[in-house]
Amino acid sequence: MRVIDLIRTDLGLYALLIIWVFVSSILAPFAYILIPAVFILVHREKYFEVIITLLLVLILSDSSSLNLIWVKSFKTIFVLAMGIAYLIKLNEKRFSVGLVKYLVPFFIVSLICIIYSPIPLESLQKTLSYFLIFLIVPVITLEAIKNEGRQVLFRIVTFILLILLISYVIGFYGGINLDVAANKGRLSGLFGNPNGLGIFIVNFSCLLVAVRSVYGKFGGRYLYVLSVIFAFYLTIKTGSRGAIMALAALFMCLALFKYSSWLGLLFTIFFISLYEYIAEIIIEILFAIGLQEELRLDTIEEGSGRLIVWAFAWENIQDSFYVGKGFGYDRYLTRANYILLSRKGHEGGVHNSYLMIWLNTGLIGLLAWLRALFLIIIASAKITRVAWPILIAIFLSAFFEGWLVASLNPYTSVFLVTLTVMISPKFIGAEESELKVEKQLVEE
Repeated sequence: MRVIDLIRTDLGLYALLIIWVFVSSILAPFAYILIPAVFILVHREKYFEVIITLLLVLILSDSSSLNLIWVKSFKTIFVLAMGIAYLIKLNEKRFSVGLVKYLVPFFIVSLICIIYSPIPLESLQKTLSYFLIFLIVPVITLEAIKNEGRQVLFRIVTFILLILLISYVIGFYGGINLDVAANKGRLSGLFGNPNGLGIFIVNFSCLLVAVRSVYGKFGGRYLYVLSVIFAFYLTIKTGSRGAIMALAALFMCLALFKYSSWLGLLFTIFFISLYEYIAEIIIEILFAIGLQEELRLDTIEEGSGRLIVWAFAWENIQDSFYVGKGFGYDRYLTRANYILLSRKGHEGGVHNSYLMIWLNTGLIGLLAWLRALFLIIIASAKITRVAWPILIAIFLSAFFEGWLVASLNPYTSVFLVTLTVMISPKFIGAEESELKVEKQLVEE
């Protein structure tokens, strides 16, 4: 099916969402009309519409535009409404457990860590939010695939591609000096900062690769190649070094794993072992082709202050090495020491998902979290060879940013859709087998 046909299919939904955003930006209380709408959509099993609406809300909440500031508070209520709608629907229809079963040990550790948190109420809220997203997004995606087939995934990819196109247009044709569009000449589009757009592109690329591998090609002969080229181009314009490294790792690993899984794993070990040396070579190549300005390579050794905050985080991890101090502790810590970190040359968060999880849930929580992701990928790798390359790209992105620890951002949700796509044949096949057994028992 052509992309234009996929866009035409959902044109009505897009128009309604645009009207909703426009009116809500003028009259903020109007936004809450979406709360009863989500109950209706879940009840009628319109799961594609729920996914798209959730992604749009999370994308807009990441924006720095003052006209969209209302979305930041609205998204929490919207996700909570999705959780309640899910529980109501659970009474009517049996859902597959989905990916959340892999994370049960991690969530148990996270709840225990709240006891030691200096901000217990906020920590509890963030823990429940993380659990809700990991529960709801995979289940809704799985149900959408079962109800509408692979076509629903093509429509999700098309929607995200449109978001990237809009980000490009407002960045270079909407005025480069607009805060919503750019940051010191770096493209950020609909997102709050250039790194956010870079992370989103990495997740889009992973989803594109997963859908194509598991459910086949779509949108015409050259769409995949053009989408990949566009992703690299946009990433360079964001100036996000972490994103360009993650994208490069994704497609290098895809080529190697396609040839041999063992070769791919050996390359991964080799890449990690010699990361600094390989990074220097890549930087020299980028200098040679004239991309030093776009990727700010002249400031590479400064690490954008990340090394400063990583060392600070590691020092504080020693105080709660095995059991952390609850979700949100990393943010509490950096805010409490804002002046100290600012004097050393860093402003912002920890910018490393692994250190953040270690601070929040301790070494035990970090190992439980990594165990869950590896189990999902091992199961997915039996279905598709792109599973390991995607994990490598995501882990590399998460090394430079803390998005994988947060729940109410568009990146984590897109990643969960990607994981669900890769493992979905296993869940759908298991459910079909159970139904066949139940049918046989009834007949007997």
